[in-house]
Amino acid sequence: MQNFRCVSAIAAVAVFAAGAAAAQTSGFRSEARLKSAAGAPREETISGVAWRCDGDECQGAADRKGNLDGLVRECKKVVAVVGPVASYRSGGRELSDGQVRACNKAAIQVQAARN
Repeated sequence: MQNFRCVSAIAAVAVFAAGAAAAQTSGFRSEARLKSAAGAPREETISGVAWRCDGDECQGAADRKGNLDGLVRECKKVVAVVGPVASYRSGGRELSDGQVRACNKAAIQVQAARN
């Protein structure tokens, strides 16, 4: 019984350490595919996330996510800067077609209000 407890404790520590290491190295990652390809590669910082767009592919990366925005709200912030997207993925989740339309529509309204 003593050996089982010791092995269980060691296994629990190993699982915790592996999870902590993965959390430290993975950071925040996001990707978007633009409706229209950008003319030239560009880099932007949006809500603390460094975004790089090349052609119609954009990738965002940060050491950690600094806010609790939902996926659609996060998308809206990106679209307001880089333009309408055909798809958006972040944290292992992907927007549905309806959510992408909502994201693009809201961002277009924000851009129109600025002008």
